[in-house]
Amino acid sequence: MNNYLAEQIGRFLKNDKPSDQEVMDAAKLLLQCDPVRSRGIYNSAMVRPRSMLPWIRSDLKKYYDIHQKGLKSKDEVFLFNTETVTLIRETLSQRPVDVSEEELPFVPVTGIRGKRPDHDTLPESIQECWNRNSERWKKIRQLHAQLSQMIARPGYQSCDGNELCHLLRQADKELRKDYKRYDTFVLTPSAKGQEKKDSVDSFTDNLKTIQNARTAITRALQRKSNTNEQLLALQQSVNTLLALRQKITEKTAARLKAIGIVIPDAQG
Repeated sequence: MNNYLAEQIGRFLKNDKPSDQEVMDAAKLLLQCDPVRSRGIYNSAMVRPRSMLPWIRSDLKKYYDIHQKGLKSKDEVFLFNTETVTLIRETLSQRPVDVSEEELPFVPVTGIRGKRPDHDTLPESIQECWNRNSERWKKIRQLHAQLSQMIARPGYQSCDGNELCHLLRQADKELRKDYKRYDTFVLTPSAKGQEKKDSVDSFTDNLKTIQNARTAITRALQRKSNTNEQLLALQQSVNTLLALRQKITEKTAARLKAIGIVIPDAQG
């Protein structure tokens, strides 16, 4: 996808009420993105554009988002996905000691990551690095399982799994950052004075995260339908609230479950 094509797609995606002709023009843009896979959608759009609008919009957004992340070709997407899977398999092979052992159908656990011997004497902000990563590790395992199931489907292409790979890469980056902070922290007398400031910063960050997650859930439930990518992002928002021990009302949980979002019975 070149920049000119991306600009055309971006304008269409901002159009909430496209005409039939604009939908057919968008189908031509989709055909340029993937002439083989999009041929059927294009042919149908030429006959009944209105009925094909959800598929056209969803696929164009997928390609547009990939371009916005700086990936310009299928080869670059394939390389990004491959590198991501390699990193994630490495991360999942080391299970945090406080995460219960469960069946992992896609990545075998070859080792256990233990806590520091002085863990209980560390400032709360440093201990929280470990706690966040235990939850992150479980989220990464869940996303990787979803990606593996997607890859196993007939007709899978790298662009289909790129959004999941992007989510995995971001989560893995944060996990490695927190593990480095946890592993390299040196306990000194001045560390206790810093603990209070770090706790305030952590509270502020969590508050923003919770607000963003609840906003994302509200918007998703207001839509008439959600794409696969939007559902994945919605699941992540739900997981974030649960990881931060936030309550989801029974009414909201029921609506989320109705569209395929996984919520533990104890939470929903």
